[in-house]
Amino acid sequence: MPFAEIVGQDRAIRVVRRALAAGTVPHAWLFFGPGGVGKFKTALAVAKALLCGQAAADDFCGSCADCGRVDNEAHPDVLVLRAESKKAEREGAGAGQETGEIRIEQVRQFQRWAAVAAFEGGWRVGIFDGAERMNPYAANALLKTLEEPPPKTALILVSPSRGALLPTIASRCQALHFPPAGRDEVAAALAGRVEGTREELGLLAELAGGSIGKALTLDRDWVFRQRKLWVDRLCSFLEHRRPGLEDFTEELVQSGRIVEVLGFYRSWYRDLLVYRVTGDRSRIANLDLAEPIADLAGTFDPVGCVESIAALERARQSLESHMNTQLVLEGLLLDLAALRCGDVGAAILRDEY
Repeated sequence: MPFAEIVGQDRAIRVVRRALAAGTVPHAWLFFGPGGVGKFKTALAVAKALLCGQAAADDFCGSCADCGRVDNEAHPDVLVLRAESKKAEREGAGAGQETGEIRIEQVRQFQRWAAVAAFEGGWRVGIFDGAERMNPYAANALLKTLEEPPPKTALILVSPSRGALLPTIASRCQALHFPPAGRDEVAAALAGRVEGTREELGLLAELAGGSIGKALTLDRDWVFRQRKLWVDRLCSFLEHRRPGLEDFTEELVQSGRIVEVLGFYRSWYRDLLVYRVTGDRSRIANLDLAEPIADLAGTFDPVGCVESIAALERARQSLESHMNTQLVLEGLLLDLAALRCGDVGAAILRDEY
């Protein structure tokens, strides 16, 4: 069954299939969770299930003409809207920096499209991919549709978090969480598609933070070549404040690999915590860094490791919600340094910076 091809989202898929089977599809769904975990793929799957005539009501065949047109975003009864690029004007964006917004013109396009009966007499499905990027005018315009939904029209908003949307938008949708997949599930999905040993695939799964999409796009050679370098830079910053905050932040931005580097740090803190608690090297994901991890683990507080992992996750969510990159990274590095050196050190750090 094609729904079964969506890995690591069993609960979300059960909810979706129950609604399809019972004919209780809500007028608006909000699929939220980190990038690359299957939110958009599931949104397309809902469209295929509603439009496919070759399978049971709660599934789709994946091979008919309707399913193919949905996959290619060419079905007349499916409309996918994404952010349009524009020059950044808001404070904090660099000169010439490109950002993207879903604009009011796109929402009006959706409203005109939804007001017309389905071309093939069934459902219409509108998907806002990156719904958190609606500007305020677009979000307010969409409220009217949410308050007075057209018949047999399913609206699916895809976003990294509920909090990234206006409360008035989120509260009018049935929210469905797509959590990160388990490490073993991601590693199994990589097998056969990515070259590497079981340990290497497990590490890629760990670095991707439960995102199959990210794991598939990680530059394997770059990961294994650069990981230790970036961990060493963080250790130097935490212990000696070299490089300084501004220089380290700039290095991260210029790398063009912020998500990957934050994945390194999350994995590193996880290994410090695991070894600190268990003393078992076989449970370390970064096996090639087992020696320095074992040496350092005793100097790290387990609670501090947990809170550092949480800080990295908050930073990832903020970046996915398109908050100011420089401010997010500076705040993250200060938090990590404060957790490492305690309350007194935190006060000194914040005074210095």
